[in-house]
Parts: sequence; C-alpha cells; structure tokens
Amino acid sequence: MEAPERKRIEAQTVLFTRHHGSYEEMGQVYHRLYQWARAHDVKLTGKGLTVFLSPPAEFNPDAALFEVCLPVASAPKSDTKVGVKELPACTVASVTVKGPYRDIPAHYTEMLAWLSVQGWEIAGPPREVYVKRPGSAGGGDPKEFVTEIQFPIKE
Repeated sequence: MEAPERKRIEAQTVLFTRHHGSYEEMGQVYHRLYQWARAHDVKLTGKGLTVFLSPPAEFNPDAALFEVCLPVASAPKSDTKVGVKELPACTVASVTVKGPYRDIPAHYTEMLAWLSVQGWEIAGPPREVYVKRPGSAGGGDPKEFVTEIQFPIKE
C-alpha cells in the first residue's frame, strides 16, 4: 500500500440506504438502490460509496452496519427504503487500491497503522468509493476493481 494522501472532499447530496448484514451483501444493496434511482428518474452525479458505521477496530464482515450511497444532483423525495442527506465536506486520508473486495480489510489494517504512526486523528467513519466496480449484472474481473478507501481526519 502506498502512503495515504490528504485531500479535501466537498459536501455532496446522496441517496442512501442503511444495511446491517454481511459485507458480501453490499452488491445486492447497491443493485436495489440503483433500481430505486432509475424508477424515480434520479440523476446520479458520482461514484457509489459506502460509509461504514461500525468502528474499524470492531468491523465484522459478517455483520456490518453500513450505508450505501449514490451522489445525486438534487434531493428527490425519500421514502421508507431510501433516504436523502448531505455528506458534509471533510478532509480525508485516502488510498486507492486495486483488486478484489475480499482483500480490502488488509488495507484497512495497514492504513490504520499508518495513520497512528503519523499522528493523523480519525474524525469520522471510513468510506469506500468504488472507482471501478462490477457491472450492473455483477460481472467483471475482481482483479481489476479499483476502490478508494477514505478516512475522515481532523484538520
């Protein structure tokens, strides 16, 4: 893993749905959220991202609490399944990794160690931005997936 970079993330409005379950279920959750967005004619403005609400040290890939988010141009009306909110602007420590999602937890371990050594203080739940992800039918070569891991940090 390369050293994380410090970068500023602008505020963004997102559709989101909260899920408690296996990390492996995330693809299904994204699929349902994309379907909802299409059915409600919502204009997406960026890459899908996941906000992990369980503390990284307590993350259990079989029973995680996370929010699946899709950036949108404007806030459509939410319902009982999908909410709309603004993710605030923040500074993050960011690293981009390539490969299957099952390899991502090892990058978290490395990143947390690096942040600790550097004295960068975590200021919020980590995020994953899916730069290159499976296709809408779930296909694609996992070795080619690209994920940006972001930890909000104190400025």
